[in-house]
Amino acid sequence: MSEGTTTEHLDAAPPIKPELRAKILSDPNVAKMAAELGLTVDEFVNQIGYFMNNPDTEPGFLMVTDEKLREMGVEPPSAEALEANVRASVAVIQAGQAPSGFEAARKNAVDMPSTGGEALKSSASNPDLDDAIKKARYPRKG
Repeated sequence: MSEGTTTEHLDAAPPIKPELRAKILSDPNVAKMAAELGLTVDEFVNQIGYFMNNPDTEPGFLMVTDEKLREMGVEPPSAEALEANVRASVAVIQAGQAPSGFEAARKNAVDMPSTGGEALKSSASNPDLDDAIKKARYPRKG
């Protein structure tokens, strides 16, 4: 374990405040989700509340023996399947950390002198040209 790393081991999530319990239980799917996970509603609500109270806590890994998996109707994965899963997970993590490939422009696309050049001078506009532009832009209907 690296310095500064702490591991917390809980056999079950600690009880939560009644207000938070009521908020979680207001979701009509809580009982169904608890049943699907094989937990009592209390265990499930405490687990949800624990992670709501500790948002930076990451869920721990649950280790289950092959026999227990088979009892649950799940065939344990082979060593090759586990290795492939770990390799795929690492590849996804590495892809997210790779540089984007975007490079900032090395020079301006068009070099413009910072000084110099002649400023545009306004001149009297041509009234005939102004009328022609207005007629072309805004033709009269009907």
